[in-house]
Amino acid sequence: MKAGTFLLLVILVFGCVGKKQKSSITSEGKGRLRFVELTYNFGELKHGDIVGHRFAVINEGAYPVVIQNVEHGCGCTDAMFQKKPIEPKDTVFVEVIFDTKGWTGRQVKQVVVMANDSIQKHELLVWASIK
Repeated sequence: MKAGTFLLLVILVFGCVGKKQKSSITSEGKGRLRFVELTYNFGELKHGDIVGHRFAVINEGAYPVVIQNVEHGCGCTDAMFQKKPIEPKDTVFVEVIFDTKGWTGRQVKQVVVMANDSIQKHELLVWASIK
């Protein structure tokens, strides 16, 4: 019985060690995006204005990164982005477009950039005061 318990303990210990090593291997090989700015204020706009802002993003990692998707909460925002891999040290832009039609007052809109980098989700905010 003691030999069986010992064998089970050895299997569990080596099983956990193997899992930890596998986990650290899969976290390697990812780039790292850094946005130069995470927020932008469009200032005062008129109802019906369509405006955009380009957010600069740099791959500061050692591996290429792909922006997989950009999520936005309403039909009033959209985003344009490069779909090909962003090489290490390269700078690209994510352009966020805001259509003020149907909105008045102070508006804050969030856009989430999904990438295969070490962070994976990058939140951008734009806002405006609409007259």
